[in-house]
Amino acid sequence: MPSRSWRHSVGLTATLALCACGGADESDRYLFDFVYGSDALAQASASFVSLDGLSFTVETLTFRLADLRMDLPPATRCEAYEEVLSPRMACHDFVGPPVPLPLPASPEDMPGVLHLPGPVELGTGKRLSVGGEQVFIPRVYYPAIDARWVPGTPEQPSFQLRARFTYQGKPHVLEFAFQSDEPMRFESRGVSMGLPKEFSEHPAAFGGSLYMGGWLNGTDISGCLATGDLTLDGNVLRLETGRGTCADAATNMRLNIQQSGDLFTGLRL
Repeated sequence: MPSRSWRHSVGLTATLALCACGGADESDRYLFDFVYGSDALAQASASFVSLDGLSFTVETLTFRLADLRMDLPPATRCEAYEEVLSPRMACHDFVGPPVPLPLPASPEDMPGVLHLPGPVELGTGKRLSVGGEQVFIPRVYYPAIDARWVPGTPEQPSFQLRARFTYQGKPHVLEFAFQSDEPMRFESRGVSMGLPKEFSEHPAAFGGSLYMGGWLNGTDISGCLATGDLTLDGNVLRLETGRGTCADAATNMRLNIQQSGDLFTGLRL
């Protein structure tokens, strides 16, 4: 499997990507969308590994986000991008802090904010769209994407995963879901270049990624199954059954997922 540095050298598989639409020149816009994965080359078999080396391959994954926000560069005004910005994405110029700053800043020097209220549902076979349309944004530098999880319900959670794995020579399935109303932040964990293959028809894409590589860090799945600290329901593993050394397995995986937000910027070469 390619290293994390290689993953960043070619872009990310699991990503939030934004694009500009309308009559603007392609050089002025990004496509915006979400993806997930452990490297840029293996989205078709996106996988992650537990502490004991068991490999989990995603069958389906769905996650739901709302209130997506990105700061524009300082001194950038929304009016400069009226022809580039998708009508589905709102742009708000800086209007000043609620409390005066120690050193007052000129509004012209403060960044505007792009805002997509959502909610949006993303994941396996789900490209980002609003009203059936892709979303586009100006091609400028974005330091982060801030969002929040859609709280959801037990029937439609914030995050839901089904992944295959093999234990003692037999096929099994991990089912995992959680509900959350916490913030979710996507920010760069390194230098990313290149364009993920799922956006190969677009000249440029920017986005955020759920990096799966550390989702089961610290969890010994095989060891806990052997001791009974994790149990199987037929061939289905649910981390919520954990006890003993795996009592926090579900909580740890949720926290790892919530801290796995990354960024990518891709240009088609």
